[in-house]
Amino acid sequence: MALISASNLTKTFPGVGGPVTAIQGLNFQVNAGEIVGLMGPNGAGKSTTMRLLAGYLPATSGAAVINGHPLASHALQAKQNLGYLPEVPPQEDDLTPHNLLAFHAGAHGLPNVAHSILSTAKLTRCAAYLHRPMAQLSKGMKQRVHLACALIHNPPVLLLDEPTDGLDPNQKHELRLMLKKLAQPTATSPGKAILVSTHLLEEAESLLTRILILHRGQILLDTTPQDLAQQGRGDMGLAFRVLTTNRAGE
Repeated sequence: MALISASNLTKTFPGVGGPVTAIQGLNFQVNAGEIVGLMGPNGAGKSTTMRLLAGYLPATSGAAVINGHPLASHALQAKQNLGYLPEVPPQEDDLTPHNLLAFHAGAHGLPNVAHSILSTAKLTRCAAYLHRPMAQLSKGMKQRVHLACALIHNPPVLLLDEPTDGLDPNQKHELRLMLKKLAQPTATSPGKAILVSTHLLEEAESLLTRILILHRGQILLDTTPQDLAQQGRGDMGLAFRVLTTNRAGE
């Protein structure tokens, strides 16, 4: 079941010499139970794609659908079905994690705010510092809090832009295990559809079920980690470099 769908998704921005195309004609789906990664060099369009799917930016053309709700015509319903972790979360130094989670829980109209805060904080392992100002937290701690904000309403879709940024190796491992568990189907749920942007090949190998390689705003390849590694004769990094380098001069 496709919970994320992009159809001919295109975004242009005004430029000095005319419109600049950030992404062009993207077509892909992410099904329940999948963890799909957006990969590519800087400027490939990964964050722009995330912002379009999250409803932070309007598409120039094409369509994005979240759990059956078109963003263009049913933005509120679409956003209620997703959790979004931006690449650079807002800085709320004077607030505590509890303040932030209470705000997100209230915005989603959750019936039991206290329970939602505690259960989500435990899941993301930030319960120990719920009442400390954000200014006192490390980058990794803040990342856990912002992830909790994206998860608090238990959405079927997660859009995570560089989610392991700022985390140490142990924290990265814990987060990947948690995301795998969230995507996993259960007797009562088909599992979440998770779209992750990353530049880490280790993440592709240990987390992703599919990889979308972007180059200059277009999908260069839709593949699996295993197939990408085979193209590099067992070296995923080699295959990635060959694919992107060969197109760099175009």
